[in-house]
Amino acid sequence: MKRDITIERHYPHRPDAIWRSLANREAMAEWLMPNTFEPRVGHRFEFRARPAPGFDGIVRSQVITLDPPRTLAFTWTGGGIDTVVRFELEAVGAGTRLRLTHSGFAGPKGVLLSFMLGNGWKGMLDRGLPRVLDAAASAAPGASGTPGCAQKTLFWRLFDRVFSR
Repeated sequence: MKRDITIERHYPHRPDAIWRSLANREAMAEWLMPNTFEPRVGHRFEFRARPAPGFDGIVRSQVITLDPPRTLAFTWTGGGIDTVVRFELEAVGAGTRLRLTHSGFAGPKGVLLSFMLGNGWKGMLDRGLPRVLDAAASAAPGASGTPGCAQKTLFWRLFDRVFSR
């Protein structure tokens, strides 16, 4: 038994703007979770979340593909799964199509986790990432384009709903 998560979203932002939110540690922390990411193939990094039964709160990852501003992929190991997350960006008109594929879920536990993580990814791509993108787009010229920490609360609410059951 195997299952992958595939989600496509369209955003009214150029691929390079979305790339800055996908491949930047601070921006990624805003819409996903705190991390030690660096945009370098081979870099090992961690995402940190609240521990839950069967999950120590650490997702161990390694950058495996980095093709700015088109493709970012990294491993995702934690909570009993060993999977791969891949983001693909494609310019479409004045905006961008983002395709997220989280693959490698196997066995009953993996498939169950894929449904839980799929709901989490949808929330982050529908609410968290757009907030970060919109905040960066409205930042004053010369600003870093990386918003503050206001969105962490949203992530933790989604995370708690998915993993604390």
